[in-house]
Amino acid sequence: MRVAYFDCIAGIAGDTALAALLDAGVDLDEVRARLATVPLEPFELEVEQVEEHGLRATRVGVRADTPAGVIRTYASVRALLDGADLPPEAHRLAHRMFRLLAEADSRVHRREPENVTFHDGLDAIVAIVGTAFGLAALGVERVFSSAVPTGLGMAKTEHGAMPIPSPTVVELLRGAPLFSRGVAAELTTATGAAILAATVEGYGEIPAMRLEAIGYGAGWQRLDFPNLLRILVGEEEPAASRPSVAGAPDLHLVTELAEVVEPEDAG
Repeated sequence: MRVAYFDCIAGIAGDTALAALLDAGVDLDEVRARLATVPLEPFELEVEQVEEHGLRATRVGVRADTPAGVIRTYASVRALLDGADLPPEAHRLAHRMFRLLAEADSRVHRREPENVTFHDGLDAIVAIVGTAFGLAALGVERVFSSAVPTGLGMAKTEHGAMPIPSPTVVELLRGAPLFSRGVAAELTTATGAAILAATVEGYGEIPAMRLEAIGYGAGWQRLDFPNLLRILVGEEEPAASRPSVAGAPDLHLVTELAEVVEPEDAG
């Protein structure tokens, strides 16, 4: 069984998740082709190779020709996803990521999920669709993660000043091991948290696997340490073949984050 491990060195955001998957070998042209089937305004997925504290990594960005500030409701985003040409598993996963994001935001702002709005909708759609496709393209069946650094302090948002981690992030990551890392910056975004909430079944050390691919996704903030998300992908090692030694991986399972995908996740 193919497994992936998110090593959240500097937290996780939608762009770093997509960048790490591209760096691990997901075909960029195929990602662009799949994104082109989503009925969005014209945009360009920009990808560059960078060096982050001496480590080579991939960084992605979204450049749109239309003015920023397009606000989309969850209902409209779901309709856009329905129109995308994606493999069935990627389609279900993208819907699940946005559903969890909308439900978390609805609890924070006391509104119906259908009426939740996304002010950075284009970036989030590109990141979520690209990430869902990337995981499916690599044949990933199980996902695990390290503990999640969130950062601390306050951030400016469309709702005014908000604490870091944001209320939506902590709603999405109920049950997951979090820590601030003592960094006055937003390390984990709502989109990144939604990706974890929709995919991760356990948090802890690297699970036993025969490693096949490694990817580094770089963020945009300048930090005193590598602003990177690392993904490790490989074949799960059968329990019988795992060495019985001290220090073997200890995974904290989060059952509420690993619920079985229900039919409504597919739209």
